[in-house]
Amino acid sequence: MKNLLTLFASLCMVFLFGCASPNTGTEAGHAGVFEGKPRINAPHVVGNYPSTPFLFYIPTSGLRPVTWSAENLPDGLALNPETGIISGSVKKAGVYAVKLTAKNPLGSTAQNLTISIGNDLALTPPMGWNSWNTFGQHLTEALIIETADAMIANGMRDLGYTYINIDDFWQLVDRGEDGRMQINREKFPNGIKHVADYLHARGFKLGIYSDAAERTCGGVCGSYGYEDIDALDFAAWGVDYLKYDYCGAPQKREVAIERYSAMGKALRKTDRSIVYSICEWGINQPWLWAKGVGGHCWRTTWDIRDRWMSPTYTNETNGVLNIIGINGDLDQYAGPGGWNDPDMLIVGISGKSQSINHGDVKEGCSDEQYRSHMSMWAMMAAPLLCGNDVRNMSAVTLETLTNPEIIAINQDALGKQGQRKINTEALEVWVKELSDGSKAIACLNKTGNPVDLRLGKGGIISIGTNAEIRDVWTHRNLGKIQSLDVHLSPYECKVYTVK
Repeated sequence: MKNLLTLFASLCMVFLFGCASPNTGTEAGHAGVFEGKPRINAPHVVGNYPSTPFLFYIPTSGLRPVTWSAENLPDGLALNPETGIISGSVKKAGVYAVKLTAKNPLGSTAQNLTISIGNDLALTPPMGWNSWNTFGQHLTEALIIETADAMIANGMRDLGYTYINIDDFWQLVDRGEDGRMQINREKFPNGIKHVADYLHARGFKLGIYSDAAERTCGGVCGSYGYEDIDALDFAAWGVDYLKYDYCGAPQKREVAIERYSAMGKALRKTDRSIVYSICEWGINQPWLWAKGVGGHCWRTTWDIRDRWMSPTYTNETNGVLNIIGINGDLDQYAGPGGWNDPDMLIVGISGKSQSINHGDVKEGCSDEQYRSHMSMWAMMAAPLLCGNDVRNMSAVTLETLTNPEIIAINQDALGKQGQRKINTEALEVWVKELSDGSKAIACLNKTGNPVDLRLGKGGIISIGTNAEIRDVWTHRNLGKIQSLDVHLSPYECKVYTVK
C-alpha cells in the first residue's frame, strides 16, 4: 500500500510539474525532465575556496520523488537526502572524488562528482538566469523569488541552472551616511540577504551587479573606491556571483586592470566563494589579463541584442552572428576557471524586453535562430545565463533551454571552447573536444537559404572511420558511419557527438 501511495504521489508530481516539459522523446533513452529513471546531469566537477560556504544542488532529472545519497564526501560537507543539496565548508584543500546516487520509484543511477577545494571557481561555465535582458530596471524581490520557483517547477534547476542574478537598479543612486550601498527597499523590501537565503534553501546561488565607477550603466551607485566595503557587504548578504560592469570608467587598459584588480582582491578577502564576472565588453582585450585579476569569466563583446544579425558591429546593434564572429577566434584563452563570455542568452525574449538595451528590438529571433544561438553558446563553452521570462515561456523555448545533451557539451569537464574549422558566408562548422575522448560537431547555417554539406569521407571535415554519430537535438543515434550528409534549413544549427 505504501509503495502504491508513493507511486501515486510521483505521478501527481509529474502532472503538476513534469508535463510542461516538451522533452518527451524516448528514442535512445531520452525522456523529459520529470520522466523516467533518475539521471544526474552536469556539472560533474565543482570548485570552492577552502573554509568558505559550499553549496551544490545535485541536478537530477527523472520521476519525482527523488532521494539522494553520497559516498566519500570530504569532512565538513553533508548531503540532505530529501532536497539533494550538499552544503557545509571544507577546510583542507584537495580534489575529492565523490559518488552520488539518485533513486526514484523507477530505479537508481550513480554518477561521480569531483569537488575541487582550492584556488579555482567556475570549473565549468556558469549557468543560470539574469534579470537584465528582459526586465531591465523593472526588477523586484518578488520577480527573483518567482523566477526561482518557476525554475524548480519547469526543471531548469535540474538541468544545472544554478545562479539567479540580480542586475542593475537594485540599489539607490547615493551611498548612505555610513558609506555603504543602499538597497532600493521599494524593490527589495526584505533586503538582499532575504533573497539569498530563499535561493540557498532551494539549491540556487545569488548573483548581484555593480560597476567599476562611481555610477553604474543605469546611473545608480557603483563601487569604485569602495571595493572592500562593498565586497564585505556582498559576502554578508550571501552573494555568490558578481557581475562587475565598466560604464563611466576610463577606456584605458591600465585603468581597467587596476580597477578590476581592486575588486578581485576585495572579493578574495571575503569569507565566500564569489564568482567574478568581468563585464568590460572586450575593449581592452580582457582575455589577456582578466583571469590574472581574479576574473572567472570576461565579456569579449559589446552587449547582445535580441536579433540574429546586424549589418554593423557596434555597442547598440549586435546580434547573435556578430558576437559569434568575435568570440569565435578566442578559444585559446578559455578553460576551467576562466571563460570567454559572449554575453547572456536571448533565447525566448521574442521582442518583449523591457530593458533599455533591448526595448527597441521588437522582432526578436525565430525559434530556429534561438536554438542555433543556444547550440553555439554551448559549443563556445560560454556561460549560459538565460534572460527570458522563465515564468511564462513557450514549450519550444523550454525545450531549447533544457536539452540535457546540449548542456552537457557546454558543461563538459575538459573545458575546451570549440574551434571554428569552416567559415564561409553561409556556413560555419565547429569542433569541440570532450572529456571522454569524443567530440561535438556543430554545423551552422547563417542564412535564410538551405545549405547542404557532407561530414566524413569525401566531406569538408573528418569524423574518423566508422564513427558513432548521435544527433543531439533529435536525440537519435545515427549508427557507425564513415560519412554523413547534412541538410540545414534556414538558420539551422545541427549538433552531433562523434565517438
